[in-house]
Amino acid sequence: MKKLLIFAITLALFSCSKETPQYTILSGKYTGSEDGKFKVRGIAFEKEITVNQDGTFTDTLHIDYNGAYRIGRQEIYLHQGKNLGIDVNAQDWTTLKFTGDLQSENTYIIEKQKIEQEIIGSDNRAFYLVDEADFLAKMNLLDTKRKELLEKTTFAIKDFKEKELRSLGYHNNYMSETYIEFQKYYGGNPDFQVSENFPKKAENFDFENVEEYNFSSSYRSVVMSDFYKKVENEIGEDQSQEKYFKALLNHFKNVKATNIKNSLAPVVAQGISASNENSEEIYNYLMANVSDEKFKTDLTDKFNKVKTLIKGNASPKFNYENHKGGTTSLDDLNGKFVYIDVWATWCGPCKREIPFLKEVEKKYHGKNIEFVSISIDDKKDYETWKNFVSDNQLGGIQLYADNAWESQFVKDYVIDGIPRFILLDTEGKIISADAPRPSDEKLIELFNELGI
Repeated sequence: MKKLLIFAITLALFSCSKETPQYTILSGKYTGSEDGKFKVRGIAFEKEITVNQDGTFTDTLHIDYNGAYRIGRQEIYLHQGKNLGIDVNAQDWTTLKFTGDLQSENTYIIEKQKIEQEIIGSDNRAFYLVDEADFLAKMNLLDTKRKELLEKTTFAIKDFKEKELRSLGYHNNYMSETYIEFQKYYGGNPDFQVSENFPKKAENFDFENVEEYNFSSSYRSVVMSDFYKKVENEIGEDQSQEKYFKALLNHFKNVKATNIKNSLAPVVAQGISASNENSEEIYNYLMANVSDEKFKTDLTDKFNKVKTLIKGNASPKFNYENHKGGTTSLDDLNGKFVYIDVWATWCGPCKREIPFLKEVEKKYHGKNIEFVSISIDDKKDYETWKNFVSDNQLGGIQLYADNAWESQFVKDYVIDGIPRFILLDTEGKIISADAPRPSDEKLIELFNELGI
């Protein structure tokens, strides 16, 4: 017995010495960054890396899983114990090159994306809004070319090829479902049906496969799509925010896999707002059921800020550049009601509200109310903002926030999605931190109640 015990202890010690490191070293050169930094993001993972003056960097990433991560919009593959080198100019991602242990896996990702760009293109409507035969022909071509690339590539990670083959299948599933949705909603045919020969997802598809979720961004897309469909089916015709966020929480509670819960948590957390009376319930459930500690720290900060955005409290202030020159602050508007639109030129839903906002401005011209639009466009899009305001003859007070999403006013109002509308009284106190949109008839009802 003693010999067995000694053998077991010796084996355990030997095994420990051979454990795969729970980290990867990322190094290389990252030039063209505005602030000399970039972030690597994954599931419940975020690391900001600071580059040297010449763009070089080296950092140790303590990662919990092997699989898909991102630098900006670029997907990369990381693996515990395997190092990766990158060289890229952030102003031109076509310059991206990889070296190191994971060179072949990440170069494959780039080449696969080139094939997808060649066949799918950048215009989703043009790809999906075709008849079924044309769509399937493109799908088959895409599938063939990607599999040819996969087959001829030699990888350092032994199971990468078989996992990637499944991932390609997940992407095909996702595109097939997207085709149907596009035909229904953008093709103007809500009763659209595909033929019996159209590819279908397996009936017993596993939506909670932890390893597949870690590895494949396409699998994540399928899971997310299914989650949102369940939410949409529950809310039906009632598109109220209250019912939407309640449905999000209900279906979130049904998710068992920790990594999927961590991914969905930020979506559910959008329900924590000054206009949602169920914010505390959402907060408490997320705190008790999510393992991402950074997320929970940020969530607590958000929840505490939201509690200050109640009706009657003094509004956070702003003082931003005015399109007409100089700056305008909230204090400058004292004595008038203030209706604020937080938006950006890249935001489609924001721009769809503009015609309605113009009508409301026209209706209340000369009344005791100011209409303020605050753009959170990035610094690189400053001229785009200036030209957009001029070209579209936008009215009201047009302001430009000083630091996009990181602008203090945006952070004080816990804005994580736009457009966002805010209504303040004549003393700069909050009437609604999440006011109705211009396209919502409830806005005029609210104005009438206030006697504006």
